[in-house]
Amino acid sequence: MDNFLLLPRVFASTVSDSAFAIAFGSTVACLWLNTEDRALRSRLRTVTISCLIALIFAVGAQMLLQTATMIGSADLSSIRSQISSVLTETHAGRALLSEFCWTFLPLILLLTRFGRQARAGVWSTLTLLVFLAGIRSATGHAAGDGDFTLSEFLQFIHLVSTAIWSGCVIVAGLVVLPALIQDRAHETTSFTQRLSRTVTVALALIVLSGLYKAYRGLGGSIAPLTRTQWGEVLDLKLVLIAIALTLGAVNRRMLRGENSLSSQECTRLATIVRIEAGVMLLILTVSAWLANSPPANSL
Repeated sequence: MDNFLLLPRVFASTVSDSAFAIAFGSTVACLWLNTEDRALRSRLRTVTISCLIALIFAVGAQMLLQTATMIGSADLSSIRSQISSVLTETHAGRALLSEFCWTFLPLILLLTRFGRQARAGVWSTLTLLVFLAGIRSATGHAAGDGDFTLSEFLQFIHLVSTAIWSGCVIVAGLVVLPALIQDRAHETTSFTQRLSRTVTVALALIVLSGLYKAYRGLGGSIAPLTRTQWGEVLDLKLVLIAIALTLGAVNRRMLRGENSLSSQECTRLATIVRIEAGVMLLILTVSAWLANSPPANSL
């Protein structure tokens, strides 16, 4: 039953994880822009709203799929009759229901006048997203030991750090840098320097929490890396992370100086960040596959 509806669950998780990361990244990116840059900030706000709407639909799909998995049937009439019990009487169901409801809070905030304010709205939205990460940490393998455990705490750190890394890179590559590189080399340099410094800190936290998650998932042994499907998927994720780190290192070398980058250098940097953004989406997809597969220590 572990592989029941695996592909739909992986797809829903990928959409959910990507939407959350991009919403988080676009909110953080707003803090790095000049308050006068209303057009770009408005675009980022629209991205955040769109991602939160996508997240609501993705979590809704996850609730249906979770019910189908628990009852062992994809029959819609069976799901309708059992979904209320699953969402209120099981830990996984309550966590998904809480996530579904909480996601409406930052969405509603962004649609209000207060949410459109430059700094206050951004910080309030970011605070709600951090709390949402806490709720998300109570789902999946991390919740196996119960609530408020070391596993859930490290999962929370991992989720926030991953959202900062992947979300900020995706938003930078696909939204911010294409708008800045045209004739704003100084702002491009300033933005990417802040991105580089923040991502460096996030990466350190990802490595620490990721090592613990991998250790638990592998059952304290490296043998499952090549002997189990979960380990092989983890290998693929590690390769993609190595590629992303290499691309990031290339950009950090370009940003070592204090002077603004030239127009040609800005274009090259933006191209590399776009490629890195594509790798990030692949990493989120592979991570969703791992999250919906039984870890090696359970096989």
